[in-house]
Parts: sequence; C-alpha cells; structure tokens
Amino acid sequence: MPAFSSLDKARQFRVFQRTVAERVRKSADFILRKLEQKRKIDGLDNGKTKRPLIVGINGAQGSGKTTMVNGLVKYLSALKVSAVGFSMDDLYLPNKDQRELAIKHRDNPLLQFRGQPGTHDPQLGRDTLLSLLRNSGETPIPMYDKSLMDGYGDRVPLGKWPKTEPPIDVVLFEGWNIGFRTLTEAEFAKYISKVRDETNENNRALFKHSRKYSDANLHEINDNLKRYETLLYPLIDAWVYMRISDFDIIYRWRKDQEDDLAASGRPSLSDQQLEDFVSRFLPGYEMAAEKLDRHGFLSSGILPTPNTLRMHLDLERNAVAWDHKL
Repeated sequence: MPAFSSLDKARQFRVFQRTVAERVRKSADFILRKLEQKRKIDGLDNGKTKRPLIVGINGAQGSGKTTMVNGLVKYLSALKVSAVGFSMDDLYLPNKDQRELAIKHRDNPLLQFRGQPGTHDPQLGRDTLLSLLRNSGETPIPMYDKSLMDGYGDRVPLGKWPKTEPPIDVVLFEGWNIGFRTLTEAEFAKYISKVRDETNENNRALFKHSRKYSDANLHEINDNLKRYETLLYPLIDAWVYMRISDFDIIYRWRKDQEDDLAASGRPSLSDQQLEDFVSRFLPGYEMAAEKLDRHGFLSSGILPTPNTLRMHLDLERNAVAWDHKL
C-alpha cells in the first residue's frame, strides 16, 4: 500500500467530509419520510411521535457508518427531530462471557474474539429497543469499551451507560453485520459448494476468506444469526445500507483508522494484528452478501415499501449510486 503525504491525507479528509454530508442529507430525507408514515399509522399528524422509528444502518468496518450516525443525530436535531444512536458493538458479551464462549467453542476460530454473530447479546438489544419504543421513560443505552482488558474489551458497568429521555422520534441502530440473514440449509449448501470450489476463478476470489474455516465453523456462525432475526429485526422499521462490492477494501479502510490512531499517540494495532482482526470478520460478509442482494432485509412490516435506502460506495467511500431495490 503506498504511503500518503499529509497533503494527500488532508485532501482525502475533505472529500470524506463531503461524501458523509451527502449521505447524511439523503439518508435524513428517507428517514423523515418513513417517520411521517409511522406517525400516520399511529394516528398522529401533529408532528408528535408515539413510537419512534427504528432504523437499522448496515455498513462495513471503516465505511463511516458511526460518523454518519453522529451526523444524522445532529442534522435531525436541527430539524427538531429527536434522534438517538447506538451500535451493535455495544451489545458485545462481557469479557468473562466472551472468554467462556471461546473455551466452549475452542474448535471455532471465529468465536475466539468478539465480532461474529454469537458474540453479542441480542436480548439486551431487544430490551433496549422495546424500552425506546415505549417512549415513556429514560432508557439506559448499552456501552462497550474496546480498550478495556488489554484491548480484548469489556462491557461498561450499567451505572455508566448514557440515558435517553423521551420523547424520541428516531432510533439509529448501526452495525457491520446488523441485518445479516440466516441461510437455509439449501442456501448454506450452495454457499459451501462455492467456498470449496477450486476450479472456478470467480468463486476462489469471492470466498477466499471463508475457505480458511471448516464447514462446521461457518455453519455455527450461520445458526447464531437466528437469534438476531428473531429478537432484533422484527423491531426495525427501515434500513440504510452502505453496500460495497469489494470486501478486501475493508482492510485498507481499517488501516487508515489505525494509522490515524497511531499518529495521534493512541494505542493502535500492528499490521499483523490488524490483518488477523479483519480476517475473522470477512467470512460473515461473504456468507451474507448474496442473500441481502437477492432478498433484502427483514423488518417490522409496519410501513409501506420501499423500506431500504441503499447507497453504493466506491473504494474511496464515496456514495456513487442510490436506490431502493431491496
């Protein structure tokens, strides 16, 4: 990877700011339309909200989804629309539970560290969303600190979680794998046949990260998604999807983030640590992408379609196309 000068970095940052501003504006327009629809379904046409609109925001690591969520909260607030954001990352298991999970599934490298389905607490996410939907009292928002336990991370004590005050109009729930769907046995068998296909050059490229793991390892991750589908997705009204076509770009985007941390004097991952870290996530993308493209996201079913705004990101994280095809 070529080194970038400080001038190159400054230019990239300005371009990124512009593309995030565009993402925020277009996503906010979509969210406001869906909010108005939900208000009407709830019998309200006076600008008040009975149940907040819950929006799932799916984006790859390094794609700028957290930056976009923060921008959306500010943008909507300026329009007198109260919004709160939280992340699937804040639902990671406490460190003690994660270590126990790793021991119990010692034969599965994908469950030795936080990240994949199975390393979160979907019930905690459901309880949080249901509390926000009641819109009648303060809701503690889960918080996870990845810097604790020598970088292995741990859940922050409940007393330190931030609390929201009603009324809330919009909940922005973001994550790298939020919305990923379980493959049926037939779909999983088709996926595995492509993973193990050494004769097709396209399959070798598209599923090279999954190929590092056994069928049983991958099947376990797929099975773990069932709890997310059951507990979380029926509460989500609409989706914003930051689609990418080349999963290898995730490493570069994360490398940019780690370089920025190092430049600021904060702890960061070495190149080898980063490669190991990112490689554990990539099979999840490879498993999920085709079904998302074919069948879209599951949702509450409360609102009329379309319920997904899809943006297509290029290698520089610019949104180069938008549609509602899912």
